[in-house]
Amino acid sequence: MERIERNEKDDAQKAKLIFLALAALVVVLLIVSFGYANKARNELNAKNVELEAVKQDNTKLELMLKDQSAQIDSLNKKVLQLQAKTKPAPKKKGSAAKTKAKTKSRTR
Repeated sequence: MERIERNEKDDAQKAKLIFLALAALVVVLLIVSFGYANKARNELNAKNVELEAVKQDNTKLELMLKDQSAQIDSLNKKVLQLQAKTKPAPKKKGSAAKTKAKTKSRTR
């Protein structure tokens, strides 16, 4: 009977040892996963800050682009106005040349 009790005690101790080893493994895995989760959260926060900075830069660049487009449009209008002022009225050079040619040929 002593052997049976001894075997039962050894089996119980082996089961406890296996249980404790598995529990220790689970604890280690939890600690490692919490470490990776914390690292990932920090990276996510950094990326969110960077994203906000990029969004702000984007809005600033859009405003600058709109301002420059408005300036270009106003300058184009001024150029068109100045070109319209400096263009002389078209003269009828073709008809004047024909009349001179006809008069010269008649006098000959």
